[in-house]
Amino acid sequence: MKDKSRLESVDIAKGIGIILVVFAHTLVPQIRNTHNFAKFIWIFIYNFHMPLFLFLSGWLFEKNIHRYTDKGKFILGKLKLLIIPYITFSAFAYIFIAIASNISALTYVLQSGGYAPVGIKEAIYQIITYNSHIDQHLWFVFSLFIVFTVNILFPRIMKSKITLVILLGLYVSKAYVVYYGILNYTASDLFFFSLARALFSEQNQNAQERHLWKFIAAAVFIASNCAYSYFYVTQIPSDVIAKAALYITRCISSVSGIFTVCFISSYLSKSVISKPLKTVGLYSYDIYLMHAPFLVSGSMGILLSYLSLPYYIYSVLVLTIGVSLPYLISKFIIRKIPFLSVPILGRNYRTKVKTVQNVVSIN
Repeated sequence: MKDKSRLESVDIAKGIGIILVVFAHTLVPQIRNTHNFAKFIWIFIYNFHMPLFLFLSGWLFEKNIHRYTDKGKFILGKLKLLIIPYITFSAFAYIFIAIASNISALTYVLQSGGYAPVGIKEAIYQIITYNSHIDQHLWFVFSLFIVFTVNILFPRIMKSKITLVILLGLYVSKAYVVYYGILNYTASDLFFFSLARALFSEQNQNAQERHLWKFIAAAVFIASNCAYSYFYVTQIPSDVIAKAALYITRCISSVSGIFTVCFISSYLSKSVISKPLKTVGLYSYDIYLMHAPFLVSGSMGILLSYLSLPYYIYSVLVLTIGVSLPYLISKFIIRKIPFLSVPILGRNYRTKVKTVQNVVSIN
């Protein structure tokens, strides 16, 4: 029963996480460049929402690792689940931009969002490397595949304390180095995944101590995230030491933010909103793949270009659409038709899927 409750909390955490993802994507550049508060909220969310999904993925991976005896089969499964949808949505993005660029009514919206068509060879190269990829939200599925592969090939090494220190150093190095293509994301993603593995089932504190740590984590999260977000909005320091300190602050805000969301999820598991959050969490992978960039960012771009209401009204409206529409389409159409669910979601939902296979935190 306790294990079931913990898994329900994971689904609730995913639900909270994906709502934050969609909301952050409603704060398009047109809004962030003209409203500092929106920019502050945007980076505040970005500091922990995707690390949360990587952490949950690592937690579920470690929980079920004893069942992954066939490494080749595991990698093949992740190739289908992650890379097939990555290729599908990448191809769709490039084709859509190429077509929409020839429609005068959409040209301004595309240009304001920074989208422009590219040639076929360049598109293929960008998809393979993720260097200058036109659909910027797909990094997660590509990077997560690499993270899974590294961890299944070197399971013990990747959760050791010395590896965590090295991965933390790799994370901080991004203050000075821009790694090529998808490696720029994987360089930081590995840390949060491995951290979850290292911490799995190691909490032996009594209830009072755990309760205290929840408040400490929340306090650290708010303080560190506000500090980093403030410097991001005002001016990122150029001093070498200051930049490292800022990245360490960001890492602290990410980790404490992860713990805070997990603690909140455990509290909400017994509340009236647990069921809708859990439902959203169970469809979080579907929502993630389908909501961006066109449904959310595109809708915001059109609304901002042709209407003049306050941006927060549009954000709430588009957030609702960005979460509910992919959920409804997936639940009632995509998951019921194999020739759609396989290329779009990497899985045939009409066949029985074992629970152990569901180790991607965003699904």
